[in-house]
Amino acid sequence: MRTVRKWLAFMLAVGLMVSAMSVFAADEEETGGNGGQQTESNGPQQFNQADAPTSGMTEGDFWWSSNESKMYVYKGGKWVLTDSYGGSSSDSGSSSSDSKSAAEREAEARAEAEATKERLIQEQASAEAVRLVGAAMDEGFADVGDMYRAAEKNMSAGEFYNNAVVSTPGIENAMTVGQGGNLVVDGQVTNMSASISKVTNRAYVDSVRIEQEGTVLNVVEVSYPAVEATINFYTPGITGEESIIALQYNAGTWVDVEVAEVRADHVTLNMKGNGVVAFIAQ
Repeated sequence: MRTVRKWLAFMLAVGLMVSAMSVFAADEEETGGNGGQQTESNGPQQFNQADAPTSGMTEGDFWWSSNESKMYVYKGGKWVLTDSYGGSSSDSGSSSSDSKSAAEREAEARAEAEATKERLIQEQASAEAVRLVGAAMDEGFADVGDMYRAAEKNMSAGEFYNNAVVSTPGIENAMTVGQGGNLVVDGQVTNMSASISKVTNRAYVDSVRIEQEGTVLNVVEVSYPAVEATINFYTPGITGEESIIALQYNAGTWVDVEVAEVRADHVTLNMKGNGVVAFIAQ
């Protein structure tokens, strides 16, 4: 009897070993034929290979990229990069911008907007510069700087470059008054010049008309680098036969200025300081 029991126990053990070996062989065949695929019972598959699997995968399967050392999960018909715990981070093969945070994308958008704004400002500035150069040339100026300097004095290009005033508010057909240098100081001819500027406040014109009878030919502002000087003014249209007087505005009143000479196209004054000067024909 004991012999029979030992024999039955031996046969049962052999049967269990054969069954276990059969199951192991079946599992070996299933995992060995798909190039690295591993299958878990009632769970997702995991592919261990260099390139992304293109067949045999289902939603939720995993792929370990041996080239990248990264884990992907199959979602929505594509492989999606995961973190180490299965959370999705970015799509396989997608651009780096997809993995940037919302704050990073917002910062980049602001920077791009600022760059665009700066570019538009520069383009507008360039267009304005081109327009100003064209305007300066149309008005007879050599450059924009001269146009601005002339504008500060309310002078045209001809007036600015010729150191002359050809028109004055409140005077119709004003006589041109210019100055070409060679001021006489202490009896010596110098290379000094007097600067002629336009008088835009017609109150000077109105007040000198009240002060002095005659025809106001022009009213200009004269400045020069000396206290006293004999200044030859260019006054085209004067024949030399006219009776010309000059007055200078000083501390609220008009005072006489000595007329040294009147000749064709010129009136010479002996001046004793800078200021507004009126030329009057009697």
